[in-house]
Amino acid sequence: MRIAFCGKGGSGKSTVASLVTKYLASSNKNVLAVDGDINQHLGSALGFTEDELSSQPKLGMDYKPLFEHVLGNNPRIPDASYIFESCPAGEGAGFIYYNGPSSIFDHYEIKKNGIRFMATGGHDDTDVGTTCYHKFTGAFGVFLNHLIDELDEYLVGDMCAGADPFASSGLASRFDGIFLIVEPTLKSTSVYKQCREYADMFGTKLFVIGNKIEDEQGDIDFIKDKVGNDLIASISKSNYIRNLEKGLDRPIEDLEVSNQDVLKKILDKTDNLKRDWNKFHETGLKFHEAAAKGWANDLYGVDVMKFVDPNFSYHNIIKAKSKKAA
Repeated sequence: MRIAFCGKGGSGKSTVASLVTKYLASSNKNVLAVDGDINQHLGSALGFTEDELSSQPKLGMDYKPLFEHVLGNNPRIPDASYIFESCPAGEGAGFIYYNGPSSIFDHYEIKKNGIRFMATGGHDDTDVGTTCYHKFTGAFGVFLNHLIDELDEYLVGDMCAGADPFASSGLASRFDGIFLIVEPTLKSTSVYKQCREYADMFGTKLFVIGNKIEDEQGDIDFIKDKVGNDLIASISKSNYIRNLEKGLDRPIEDLEVSNQDVLKKILDKTDNLKRDWNKFHETGLKFHEAAAKGWANDLYGVDVMKFVDPNFSYHNIIKAKSKKAA
Protein backbone atom coordinates (compact mmCIF):
# COMPACT_ATOMS: atom_id res chain seq x y z
CA MET A 1 0.00 0.00 0.00
CA ARG A 2 1.06 3.57 -0.62
CA ILE A 3 0.96 6.06 2.23
CA ALA A 4 2.12 9.67 2.28
CA PHE A 5 2.99 12.05 5.08
CA CYS A 6 1.84 15.63 4.66
CA GLY A 7 1.46 18.72 6.83
CA LYS A 8 2.59 22.26 7.47
CA GLY A 9 6.28 22.93 6.99
CA GLY A 10 8.16 21.98 10.14
CA SER A 11 5.34 19.86 11.51
CA GLY A 12 7.53 16.76 11.60
CA LYS A 13 6.30 14.85 8.55
CA SER A 14 9.78 13.76 7.47
CA THR A 15 10.54 12.57 10.99
CA VAL A 16 7.32 10.56 11.27
CA ALA A 17 7.77 9.16 7.75
CA SER A 18 11.24 7.95 8.76
CA LEU A 19 9.91 6.35 11.96
CA VAL A 20 7.20 4.48 10.08
CA THR A 21 9.70 3.34 7.45
CA LYS A 22 12.09 2.03 10.11
CA TYR A 23 9.23 0.34 11.94
CA LEU A 24 8.12 -1.45 8.77
CA ALA A 25 11.68 -2.55 8.01
CA SER A 26 12.19 -3.81 11.57
CA SER A 27 9.00 -5.88 11.11
CA ASN A 28 10.49 -7.44 7.96
CA LYS A 29 7.99 -5.69 5.69
CA ASN A 30 8.75 -4.75 2.11
CA VAL A 31 9.23 -0.98 2.32
CA LEU A 32 10.26 1.64 -0.22
CA ALA A 33 10.60 5.23 1.03
CA VAL A 34 10.55 8.16 -1.38
CA ASP A 35 11.54 11.70 -0.45
CA GLY A 36 9.18 13.96 -2.39
CA ASP A 37 9.75 17.10 -0.32
CA ILE A 38 11.58 20.19 -1.57
CA ASN A 39 13.59 19.97 1.65
CA GLN A 40 15.30 16.61 1.23
CA HIS A 41 15.70 15.30 4.79
CA LEU A 42 14.17 11.83 4.71
CA GLY A 43 17.29 10.01 3.52
CA SER A 44 19.50 11.29 6.32
CA ALA A 45 16.74 10.53 8.87
CA LEU A 46 16.83 6.93 7.59
CA GLY A 47 20.55 6.68 8.21
CA PHE A 48 21.96 7.17 4.72
CA THR A 49 25.25 9.07 4.59
CA GLU A 50 25.89 12.35 2.79
CA ASP A 51 28.06 10.52 0.25
CA GLU A 52 25.35 7.93 -0.41
CA LEU A 53 22.68 10.60 -0.88
CA SER A 54 24.75 12.99 -2.98
CA SER A 55 25.75 10.26 -5.44
CA GLN A 56 22.23 8.84 -5.74
CA PRO A 57 20.43 9.65 -9.05
CA LYS A 58 17.21 11.60 -8.33
CA LEU A 59 13.85 11.11 -10.07
CA GLY A 60 13.26 14.80 -10.73
CA MET A 61 16.82 15.76 -11.67
CA ASP A 62 17.70 12.74 -13.79
CA TYR A 63 14.24 12.01 -15.16
CA LYS A 64 15.07 10.84 -18.70
CA PRO A 65 15.62 7.15 -17.82
CA LEU A 66 12.25 7.11 -16.03
CA PHE A 67 10.39 8.83 -18.87
CA GLU A 68 11.95 6.62 -21.54
CA HIS A 69 11.04 3.53 -19.53
CA VAL A 70 7.38 4.45 -18.93
CA LEU A 71 6.94 5.52 -22.55
CA GLY A 72 7.77 1.96 -23.57
CA ASN A 73 5.83 1.17 -26.73
CA ASN A 74 2.85 3.37 -25.91
CA PRO A 75 1.71 4.52 -29.37
CA ARG A 76 -0.37 7.44 -28.07
CA ILE A 77 2.52 9.53 -26.76
CA PRO A 78 4.88 10.84 -29.50
CA ASP A 79 8.08 10.54 -27.45
CA ALA A 80 9.43 10.85 -23.92
CA SER A 81 9.63 14.65 -24.12
CA TYR A 82 5.81 14.71 -23.92
CA ILE A 83 5.70 12.87 -20.60
CA PHE A 84 4.51 14.93 -17.64
CA GLU A 85 3.07 14.24 -14.21
CA SER A 86 -0.50 13.30 -15.06
CA CYS A 87 0.28 11.29 -18.19
CA PRO A 88 -1.84 8.17 -17.80
CA ALA A 89 -0.65 4.63 -18.22
CA GLY A 90 -1.75 2.83 -21.35
CA GLU A 91 -1.22 -0.40 -23.24
CA GLY A 92 2.37 -0.64 -24.37
CA ALA A 93 3.65 1.59 -21.58
CA GLY A 94 6.60 0.48 -19.47
CA PHE A 95 5.46 -0.52 -15.99
CA ILE A 96 7.51 -0.79 -12.81
CA TYR A 97 6.84 -3.82 -10.63
CA TYR A 98 7.49 -3.19 -6.95
CA ASN A 99 9.35 -6.41 -6.27
CA GLY A 100 10.38 -7.29 -9.78
CA PRO A 101 13.66 -6.65 -11.54
CA SER A 102 13.64 -3.13 -12.98
CA SER A 103 16.12 -0.79 -14.58
CA ILE A 104 14.33 2.01 -12.71
CA PHE A 105 15.15 0.60 -9.29
CA ASP A 106 18.64 -0.29 -10.45
CA HIS A 107 19.18 3.34 -11.43
CA TYR A 108 17.45 5.35 -8.68
CA GLU A 109 17.32 3.16 -5.59
CA ILE A 110 19.76 2.79 -2.71
CA LYS A 111 19.34 0.34 0.18
CA LYS A 112 20.25 0.08 3.84
CA ASN A 113 18.99 -1.88 6.86
CA GLY A 114 16.11 -3.42 4.91
CA ILE A 115 14.99 -0.02 3.57
CA ARG A 116 14.78 0.84 -0.12
CA PHE A 117 15.10 4.57 -0.76
CA MET A 118 14.51 6.92 -3.69
CA ALA A 119 14.35 10.71 -3.90
CA THR A 120 12.93 13.35 -6.22
CA GLY A 121 15.89 15.65 -5.63
CA GLY A 122 15.90 19.43 -5.65
CA HIS A 123 17.09 22.50 -7.48
CA ASP A 124 20.69 22.69 -8.56
CA ASP A 125 22.50 25.84 -9.72
CA THR A 126 21.02 25.64 -13.23
CA ASP A 127 17.44 25.26 -11.91
CA VAL A 128 17.42 28.17 -9.49
CA GLY A 129 15.07 30.86 -10.77
CA THR A 130 14.10 28.85 -13.85
CA THR A 131 11.67 26.18 -12.67
CA CYS A 132 9.24 25.42 -9.86
CA TYR A 133 9.37 22.30 -7.72
CA HIS A 134 6.59 20.63 -9.72
CA LYS A 135 9.28 19.60 -12.18
CA PHE A 136 10.50 17.26 -9.45
CA THR A 137 7.20 16.10 -7.97
CA GLY A 138 6.00 15.56 -11.54
CA ALA A 139 8.55 12.78 -11.98
CA PHE A 140 7.26 11.22 -8.76
CA GLY A 141 3.73 11.28 -10.20
CA VAL A 142 4.90 9.62 -13.41
CA PHE A 143 6.57 6.91 -11.35
CA LEU A 144 3.42 6.28 -9.28
CA ASN A 145 1.16 6.13 -12.34
CA HIS A 146 3.25 3.27 -13.70
CA LEU A 147 4.02 1.42 -10.47
CA ILE A 148 2.34 -1.96 -9.97
CA ASP A 149 2.35 -2.80 -6.27
CA GLU A 150 0.34 -5.10 -4.01
CA LEU A 151 -1.17 -5.00 -0.52
CA ASP A 152 1.90 -6.25 1.35
CA GLU A 153 4.28 -3.93 -0.50
CA TYR A 154 4.63 -0.61 1.29
CA LEU A 155 5.59 2.72 -0.24
CA VAL A 156 6.13 5.63 2.18
CA GLY A 157 6.17 9.11 0.66
CA ASP A 158 7.40 12.28 2.35
CA MET A 159 5.58 15.16 0.66
CA CYS A 160 5.88 18.90 0.16
CA ALA A 161 4.52 21.18 2.87
CA GLY A 162 0.93 22.39 2.95
CA ALA A 163 -1.94 21.41 0.68
CA ASP A 164 0.08 21.46 -2.55
CA PRO A 165 0.15 17.64 -3.00
CA PHE A 166 -3.67 17.74 -3.02
CA ALA A 167 -4.52 20.89 -4.90
CA SER A 168 -2.12 21.77 -7.69
CA SER A 169 -0.99 18.39 -8.97
CA GLY A 170 -3.20 15.67 -7.53
CA LEU A 171 -0.12 13.79 -6.37
CA ALA A 172 -1.90 12.90 -3.11
CA SER A 173 -4.50 10.95 -5.10
CA ARG A 174 -1.77 8.51 -6.17
CA PHE A 175 -1.65 7.21 -2.58
CA ASP A 176 -4.03 4.90 -0.74
CA GLY A 177 -3.90 6.91 2.47
CA ILE A 178 -2.58 10.25 3.69
CA PHE A 179 -1.31 10.79 7.22
CA LEU A 180 -1.41 14.49 8.00
CA ILE A 181 0.95 15.60 10.75
CA VAL A 182 -0.71 18.35 12.80
CA GLU A 183 0.77 20.52 15.54
CA PRO A 184 -1.43 22.19 18.18
CA THR A 185 -1.43 25.52 16.34
CA LEU A 186 -3.96 27.41 14.22
CA LYS A 187 -1.54 27.48 11.28
CA SER A 188 -1.22 23.71 11.32
CA THR A 189 -4.93 23.01 11.70
CA SER A 190 -5.69 25.43 8.84
CA VAL A 191 -3.62 23.18 6.56
CA TYR A 192 -5.80 20.30 7.75
CA LYS A 193 -8.95 22.15 6.62
CA GLN A 194 -7.53 22.64 3.14
CA CYS A 195 -6.36 19.03 2.83
CA ARG A 196 -9.64 17.65 4.16
CA GLU A 197 -11.57 19.58 1.51
CA TYR A 198 -9.39 18.34 -1.34
CA ALA A 199 -9.29 14.78 0.00
CA ASP A 200 -13.07 14.65 0.09
CA MET A 201 -13.26 15.71 -3.57
CA PHE A 202 -11.42 12.60 -4.69
CA GLY A 203 -12.20 10.14 -1.91
CA THR A 204 -8.65 10.11 -0.55
CA LYS A 205 -8.37 8.55 2.91
CA LEU A 206 -7.02 11.10 5.39
CA PHE A 207 -5.82 10.48 8.96
CA VAL A 208 -4.34 12.94 11.44
CA ILE A 209 -1.36 12.35 13.71
CA GLY A 210 -0.81 14.93 16.44
CA ASN A 211 2.78 16.01 16.97
CA LYS A 212 4.88 18.32 19.16
CA ILE A 213 2.57 17.73 22.08
CA GLU A 214 3.72 19.68 25.15
CA ASP A 215 0.55 19.75 27.25
CA GLU A 216 -0.83 16.23 26.84
CA GLN A 217 -4.47 17.06 27.53
CA GLY A 218 -4.67 20.66 26.34
CA ASP A 219 -2.78 20.16 23.08
CA ILE A 220 -4.61 16.98 22.14
CA ASP A 221 -7.97 18.56 22.98
CA PHE A 222 -7.08 21.54 20.77
CA ILE A 223 -6.25 19.33 17.80
CA LYS A 224 -9.26 17.11 18.41
CA ASP A 225 -11.54 20.16 18.42
CA LYS A 226 -10.23 21.16 14.98
CA VAL A 227 -10.01 17.78 13.24
CA GLY A 228 -12.57 15.63 15.05
CA ASN A 229 -12.37 11.88 14.60
CA ASP A 230 -9.67 12.18 11.94
CA LEU A 231 -7.18 12.31 14.83
CA ILE A 232 -6.07 8.71 15.36
CA ALA A 233 -3.02 9.17 17.60
CA SER A 234 -0.54 11.70 18.95
CA ILE A 235 3.22 11.52 19.36
CA SER A 236 4.34 12.40 22.88
CA LYS A 237 7.60 14.04 23.96
CA SER A 238 10.47 11.94 22.77
CA ASN A 239 14.17 11.90 23.54
CA TYR A 240 14.55 9.42 20.68
CA ILE A 241 13.14 11.95 18.20
CA ARG A 242 15.20 14.81 19.67
CA ASN A 243 18.35 12.75 19.19
CA LEU A 244 17.27 11.69 15.70
CA GLU A 245 16.92 15.34 14.70
CA LYS A 246 20.47 15.88 15.97
CA GLY A 247 21.67 13.16 13.63
CA LEU A 248 21.94 10.47 16.32
CA ASP A 249 20.36 7.44 14.68
CA ARG A 250 19.27 4.60 16.96
CA PRO A 251 17.34 1.34 16.34
CA ILE A 252 13.59 1.90 16.19
CA GLU A 253 13.21 -0.49 19.14
CA ASP A 254 14.68 2.31 21.30
CA LEU A 255 11.69 4.56 20.56
CA GLU A 256 9.43 5.12 23.56
CA VAL A 257 6.72 2.45 23.89
CA SER A 258 3.93 5.04 23.71
CA ASN A 259 5.28 6.32 20.40
CA GLN A 260 5.79 2.80 19.07
CA ASP A 261 2.07 2.38 19.73
CA VAL A 262 1.43 5.34 17.42
CA LEU A 263 3.40 3.61 14.67
CA LYS A 264 1.34 0.45 15.22
CA LYS A 265 -1.86 2.48 14.78
CA ILE A 266 -0.53 3.95 11.54
CA LEU A 267 0.30 0.46 10.28
CA ASP A 268 -3.13 -0.85 11.34
CA LYS A 269 -4.84 1.92 9.38
CA THR A 270 -2.59 1.24 6.41
CA ASP A 271 -3.31 -2.49 6.42
CA ASN A 272 -7.06 -1.80 6.39
CA LEU A 273 -6.85 0.37 3.28
CA LYS A 274 -8.13 -1.02 0.00
CA ARG A 275 -7.27 0.15 -3.48
CA ASP A 276 -9.78 0.37 -6.29
CA TRP A 277 -7.55 0.38 -9.37
CA ASN A 278 -10.43 1.57 -11.57
CA LYS A 279 -11.07 4.56 -9.32
CA PHE A 280 -7.34 5.24 -9.11
CA HIS A 281 -7.21 5.43 -12.91
CA GLU A 282 -10.37 7.53 -13.21
CA THR A 283 -9.13 10.07 -10.67
CA GLY A 284 -5.83 10.32 -12.49
CA LEU A 285 -7.67 11.04 -15.74
CA LYS A 286 -9.56 13.89 -14.07
CA PHE A 287 -6.31 15.57 -13.13
CA HIS A 288 -4.95 14.90 -16.62
CA GLU A 289 -8.00 16.55 -18.20
CA ALA A 290 -7.62 19.55 -15.88
CA ALA A 291 -3.97 19.87 -16.92
CA ALA A 292 -4.90 19.57 -20.59
CA LYS A 293 -7.41 22.40 -20.38
CA GLY A 294 -5.37 24.53 -18.01
CA TRP A 295 -1.87 24.50 -19.52
CA ALA A 296 -0.63 21.25 -21.06
CA ASN A 297 -2.26 21.56 -24.50
CA ASP A 298 -0.76 25.01 -24.94
CA LEU A 299 2.66 24.01 -23.63
CA TYR A 300 3.03 20.85 -25.73
CA GLY A 301 1.17 22.09 -28.79
CA VAL A 302 -0.98 18.96 -29.01
CA ASP A 303 -4.21 17.68 -27.47
CA VAL A 304 -2.76 15.67 -24.58
CA MET A 305 -6.12 14.01 -24.03
CA LYS A 306 -5.16 11.89 -27.03
CA PHE A 307 -2.60 10.30 -24.69
CA VAL A 308 -5.50 8.54 -22.94
CA ASP A 309 -6.01 4.89 -23.84
CA PRO A 310 -9.79 4.29 -23.57
CA ASN A 311 -9.31 0.53 -23.30
CA PHE A 312 -6.60 0.54 -20.66
CA SER A 313 -7.12 -1.27 -17.35
CA TYR A 314 -4.63 -1.79 -14.54
CA HIS A 315 -6.38 -5.08 -13.86
CA ASN A 316 -5.20 -6.42 -17.22
CA ILE A 317 -1.60 -5.54 -16.32
CA ILE A 318 -1.95 -7.21 -12.93
CA LYS A 319 -3.52 -10.31 -14.50
CA ALA A 320 -0.68 -10.53 -17.01
CA LYS A 321 1.84 -10.21 -14.18
CA SER A 322 0.13 -13.02 -12.22
CA LYS A 323 -0.02 -15.23 -15.28
CA LYS A 324 3.67 -14.70 -15.97
CA ALA A 325 4.56 -15.47 -12.36
CA ALA A 326 2.51 -18.68 -12.48
